[in-house]
Amino acid sequence: MKWSNAVIGLLCGLFVGSTVCSERDMVNPRVIIVGAGAAGVAAVSKLYQRGLTNLTVLEASERYGGRIRTTPFGSGAGVVELGAQWCHGEQGNVVHELASRFPGLLKSSIAKKELALVRSNGERIDPTVFGQLMALAEAIEELDERREFDGSFGQFFEAKFWEKLDIDEAYRGVDRELARQFLVYYHNYNRGYSAYDSWYDVAAHEADGFEITEGDQLLAWTGARGYSSILDILSGNYPGSDASTRVPLDALTIFNQFVTNIQWQGAPGNSVVVTTEDGARYDAHHVIVTVSLGVLKENYRTMFTPPLPSVNRQAVEGIQFGAVNKIFILFNAPIPAQFGNAISLLWYERDLLALNQTKHAWTEAVSFFYRVDSQPNVLCAWLNGPLGRQAELLPDDTIREGLLHLLSVFVNKIEFGEVLAIVKSNWSSNRFFRGSYSSRSIATERMQTGAKYLAYPLMDINSTPRVLMAGEATMEKYYSTVHGAVASGQREANRLIDLYKQKRGSNDQ
Repeated sequence: MKWSNAVIGLLCGLFVGSTVCSERDMVNPRVIIVGAGAAGVAAVSKLYQRGLTNLTVLEASERYGGRIRTTPFGSGAGVVELGAQWCHGEQGNVVHELASRFPGLLKSSIAKKELALVRSNGERIDPTVFGQLMALAEAIEELDERREFDGSFGQFFEAKFWEKLDIDEAYRGVDRELARQFLVYYHNYNRGYSAYDSWYDVAAHEADGFEITEGDQLLAWTGARGYSSILDILSGNYPGSDASTRVPLDALTIFNQFVTNIQWQGAPGNSVVVTTEDGARYDAHHVIVTVSLGVLKENYRTMFTPPLPSVNRQAVEGIQFGAVNKIFILFNAPIPAQFGNAISLLWYERDLLALNQTKHAWTEAVSFFYRVDSQPNVLCAWLNGPLGRQAELLPDDTIREGLLHLLSVFVNKIEFGEVLAIVKSNWSSNRFFRGSYSSRSIATERMQTGAKYLAYPLMDINSTPRVLMAGEATMEKYYSTVHGAVASGQREANRLIDLYKQKRGSNDQ
């Protein structure tokens, strides 16, 4: 039978932030999504497409995408990706699943082909030797012993690397100076892959929970929208999408709304009240928080009223969140063919010491250069660690001069065109992000925390989720990825969809 208005009014007291509550609120609750990145767009789209349309997205910046940042650069309609660049894997990857509905949207990146190791004297390492060392490195990463090692990943890897070189006849011919340089390269490779400053800060068994989706790990985006295409696909706004899936994102989103406080207990009517930096207040039945872990680390002490429960707080404090950056250089001529597609930099100690005595010392942060898909005149530098964060604050002229100096050291026989423009990311210094993506540190292990604890929703006294947590850092298997971010937003949307499906079922009895 239908519930009476009195019963509905009593129940609404548990779910509504105002004194007025209608029966419609039981089936179409007010939901605020904080952040319009991949997780936020995934959440609002899933909710809207499933009939929960009383939604507001509060975005701190002036754009959609978050750490997806497709930026016009280069000739014609060219773009570069200041944030997420490639779709990593195919099977079990929600991003690939969605993009594959539109043929030709993804293609294998040129950056995965013809990678070369280049020494600071310009010498290119024999590809066979490079392949041999890479195979050794990958084998060490897969050793079962790693899962039982109590120290850092760096300690484990270095010990096994030198042990293997010393006892295995297959590596007797490897020059020890080259082996040392390769070790530095592989450290840099991992720093870029996982956005940490040092592999000595990472537990040896850090990779236990992470899952690599099968298939091509470097799938580049085609077209003028680049990676941002995934936002249109999620919201049903990509050309050729089914009209029934279209979400009016522009009508639901309020930009320039930096959230400063979420009152999730003690508000009138047991609602959730969200306050923004400009003093605006919004009330809702539920809030889905999708901001980066970097923002949570900086603001969680004042962002939640009452404070976050200890289980969530420990996760915020314990999970690693670091930064990698990119600098794109536009030349007035194509990158010479003899450059190849990508080069990683191997320093002789004497050359690195000389570099550190110059104004270009910050360029030690550059771990490799690579060509950009569909942009023949553009080269990208990938930067790691503290010096990479420092580079965010340097003027463009200093950046341009430093990168040209670096190219003159490693590929001095190749003539490039004139530099027309550069553009760089600033993930660490940008207060809307404070970093790039998450990983698992020794502190994470020591505090016995992780993604599943960060993902715990904040419940009211009736065990109803009031504040739900999404974002790549809340994913146990797919952290640090866009497909992880998308899956997390869909996960929390489904949590509310299931909740109100139960309520609708009860209401009809």
